[in-house]
Amino acid sequence: MSNIQINESVKHYLAEAIIGEVESPNFLITITRAECAPDFSVANIFVSILPENFSGTALKNLRKKSSLLSKTLKNKFKLIKGPYLNWEIDEDLKRANKIEETLEEIKKEQE
Repeated sequence: MSNIQINESVKHYLAEAIIGEVESPNFLITITRAECAPDFSVANIFVSILPENFSGTALKNLRKKSSLLSKTLKNKFKLIKGPYLNWEIDEDLKRANKIEETLEEIKKEQE
């Protein structure tokens, strides 16, 4: 399995596990990408949280459940030890939205 396939599988399995394991009554957690170390010891997991003002709470809930989610990956991939999960807010989406808004403003000004 290639590294790209592993990253996509991790993203998929964690997305499924988060639905049942991470409390998120007021917000939506979306895994945007996963980047696993070649030895699978660490997985950087990038998430988007909506609404954004719940980002802190969402990260806290994700970090609280990290060992359980890591165990899920350990079982799915038949590993001796699950990876350390490093949760991060995906800033790429914010930047893309800001660029899109700026382009819209420029377009309106030109009309």
